[in-house]
Amino acid sequence: MCALESDYRYDHATPLDTEGTLGRALASLSILGSESEFTVAVVAASTREEIKQAVELKVRSIVAQFEYDFPIFLIGPDELVVWRRRLMEKGMDEYDQFLSLDGYSNIRNMCLLGAVLTDADVAVLFDDDQIYEDPGYLEKAREFIGRQHEGRFVGGVAGYYRHAWDSHELPGPKAAWQLLWGSIGAMNQAFRLIERPPRLKRTPFVFGGNMVIHRELFTRIPFDPTVPRGEDIDYLINCRLFDHEFFLDNELWIRHLPPPKCAPEWLQMRQDIIRFARERAKLASQPARKADRVKAEDFDPYPGRFLKDDLHDLVFSASLEMASAYISAGKEEDARECMVNIAISKAENLAREDVWGNYLAYQRQWEKFIRVLPGLGIWSPAANPD
Repeated sequence: MCALESDYRYDHATPLDTEGTLGRALASLSILGSESEFTVAVVAASTREEIKQAVELKVRSIVAQFEYDFPIFLIGPDELVVWRRRLMEKGMDEYDQFLSLDGYSNIRNMCLLGAVLTDADVAVLFDDDQIYEDPGYLEKAREFIGRQHEGRFVGGVAGYYRHAWDSHELPGPKAAWQLLWGSIGAMNQAFRLIERPPRLKRTPFVFGGNMVIHRELFTRIPFDPTVPRGEDIDYLINCRLFDHEFFLDNELWIRHLPPPKCAPEWLQMRQDIIRFARERAKLASQPARKADRVKAEDFDPYPGRFLKDDLHDLVFSASLEMASAYISAGKEEDARECMVNIAISKAENLAREDVWGNYLAYQRQWEKFIRVLPGLGIWSPAANPD
């Protein structure tokens, strides 16, 4: 159960006094076969500073159960202390910004660093609320990545989720505000791409727990830590702005079995408001000389619906309806937060921050960090980090 606001940072953080889903996810890797060559990096992040050591100990105890099944290592708070010390010894404190376990994007970037540390050519991202059921998953994941397809380099492959009800679509909207906001309908419309041939095609969406990323991308393009959620699709947008495509493989699936969300709906919308506004700003700030400018329509129906000029109108109408529902349920504090969402949307719409320029500065530092990383000796998964 979520008790503090920090617990809402993630959709379904695992309480320390529960078994959680990590062990189930790691056990499912056995279906991929003992002859498959892969190394597993587990990233342990906590929602609160005061429990980070307890979180690391718990995750380490789970990881230890699989040490004889496949190469596996943990990236957690203790490891990052060592990494930071090595950076300081080398006089490279400026790269400390990449050693963070705070938020979705930073955690994804730690996954990419795990791929760099193991000298991998391909990173396959998956989450602890998923399980593998397809024995041929890894063969499919490697089939197209790093090759040419229709004259384009395949730097990223997007798989998809099959839910507990054995469908890739989400349950339809139930509340009036959900109809006005339209995210569920837009996503399900976009997911119909999964059903259509050919097997591999350009995609406007990607699932963070089923992403295949080639070294050409993950050594150059990091996840954007200023995006509070939806970091997976934001990554796709960033790659598109760097002239790299993600391709959907409609045979590359994984079972998605998430626990119930604990974050309130107004907060999930707030995080979406911020990320969509920032993505709109990125698209708007492309160099004017760019001949093949990336447009909001390139991402229709999702997330394209939320990257256009009427974003604030969507926020306004959906937030008023959500507030009305909260008031009817006697939740006046939650209703007030809906009004705050409208104010945040307006502020984000008027903001003049150079979102793309700030990300570019971060991206350039990432490239430098990746180049010097092998020589820093900050850690090897085969060695003791101390």
